[in-house]
Amino acid sequence: MSQDLSADKRSARPTWLRSGRRAGKLAAVAAVVALAGTTLVACGSSDSNNTSASDSKSKTISASAQTALDTAYKGLGSDLANLPAVTPKSGVNFYVVSCGQSVSSCSAPTQAMMDAAKAAGWSAHMADGKLSPDGFSAAIRQAIAGGANVIVPVGFDCQAAQAAFEEAKKAGITVVGGGGPDDCKPQLWASERLWVSGYTGVQEWNTFGQYGADWAYGQNGGDVKAITLTASTNTWGQWITDGFNAELKKLGGSTVEQNIDISDPETADGSFVQKVTTALLAHPDVNVLQVPIGGWLNAGLYQAIVSSGRKNLTIVVGGQSDASTMDLIRSGTQNGIKLGATPQAQEWGAWGSIDTAIRVLAGQKPEYIGEEIQAVDADHNLPKSGAYQGSIDWKSAFLKSWGKA
Repeated sequence: MSQDLSADKRSARPTWLRSGRRAGKLAAVAAVVALAGTTLVACGSSDSNNTSASDSKSKTISASAQTALDTAYKGLGSDLANLPAVTPKSGVNFYVVSCGQSVSSCSAPTQAMMDAAKAAGWSAHMADGKLSPDGFSAAIRQAIAGGANVIVPVGFDCQAAQAAFEEAKKAGITVVGGGGPDDCKPQLWASERLWVSGYTGVQEWNTFGQYGADWAYGQNGGDVKAITLTASTNTWGQWITDGFNAELKKLGGSTVEQNIDISDPETADGSFVQKVTTALLAHPDVNVLQVPIGGWLNAGLYQAIVSSGRKNLTIVVGGQSDASTMDLIRSGTQNGIKLGATPQAQEWGAWGSIDTAIRVLAGQKPEYIGEEIQAVDADHNLPKSGAYQGSIDWKSAFLKSWGKA
């Protein structure tokens, strides 16, 4: 079934962006691609506890809070019903450049992309960007030296390694986006990934924050006092925060008490944990913490909050929510802390990047593949195990369109 989220789309389109930011280390992106004439669908996860928003709570909440919950749980995505057929070019030497294999938010989509490339009949290789712009450039040059025909960067934008991408283009290599934007001028990639018709890549990241705000608003009866965390090293970090803030403003009756910029070096040395817990101590009335990367919770933040004795706090993870975040949600509440997420279907997106590359090499236009975004909590859309995958059999849809089913 389709949904009309035109009002939500307007709220997801920022009129300003923070300048001078580059996608950095620790980026986790779901590579999306493909589907002209996409049908937008709102779905509950097929192997989840799929209780409706209306019957999940016995207590009565306001109509506006219930509507926000319904919107978040319903979400947005594509059913891939009309994915056109395409024949993968043979003899392709494919390289995926990971933002950093030491973090799962980079390594998981990288592995999925390798699997998809092999399924398409390609030779698949990986180069590790090692969580730094210098590493990204070195990995791209490794792919060039390795005779790559196609390169997909996972988790970083064009400007993060512009000189290396220029070298790749000069060598005749096709570059397709794997999560970050082609923000070089002039653009150097053959195509970015495409999400759903009518949405830009920026608006996709806004939507993670938007649905996170909807969920937090509904969970707290329309009364949100929030602290937001921004992944300041990464371009998409601000986009998630923008979407969260814009939706709270639209909903009304809520405030953001403080925003905390957190850089990759602060996550690497663990100093961000003290930074966040100090802010929570300074704002005892705050009832919502917005976190852009689930891995931060498992890097000491969640345990520090639980150990502090802080109660009745709602934590929502927007976008970068891998299997470890789902495990925390499955583990249940501690000290009355409510935990939810608006995760990426990372593997779906990774296969979408390969679909985009296949179509570019075949002379076709890229398709919108629209991996689902929807709120996940203990009672809604939560997979029984592993990472969030979405609600449809996207792998079969891709394989069928490639003639590989």
